[in-house]
Amino acid sequence: MEIFPEVLAESWMRVARRIRRETGLRTAPLGINPHQARALRVIGDAGPVRPSEVAERLGIMARSATDSVSGLVTTGLVERRTDPADGRAQLLALSASGWSALAEADRIRAEVARDVFGTLPDADRIALAVLLDRLDRPTSL
Repeated sequence: MEIFPEVLAESWMRVARRIRRETGLRTAPLGINPHQARALRVIGDAGPVRPSEVAERLGIMARSATDSVSGLVTTGLVERRTDPADGRAQLLALSASGWSALAEADRIRAEVARDVFGTLPDADRIALAVLLDRLDRPTSL
């Protein structure tokens, strides 16, 4: 039986959508969506950080990052601060409640991953990890 690349791509997208949907359902009670959870992670890892760097690290347009971050500021999870190196620029940092939300979002993310990938035997998970690592390497087209 031949498996065509487009069939693999569609299967991959279904699994990714399942992970995203389930993560979104479980993070909704926190008042954040998956985009905002990713933004929290970036700000927590790199912060205080400029909004443009959040967009760059997420691989999205600055406007999309601004929308996600604005919601996080409104809910008090992220604080805007003046950049001491440039008084015209803003820095983003997690508030105390932002750190709590990030910890819970990370716990949920790990839980969803266990629910999805935990159904595979260890050998299959190892093989999948090797294949995904190989696919994640840049190639010249």
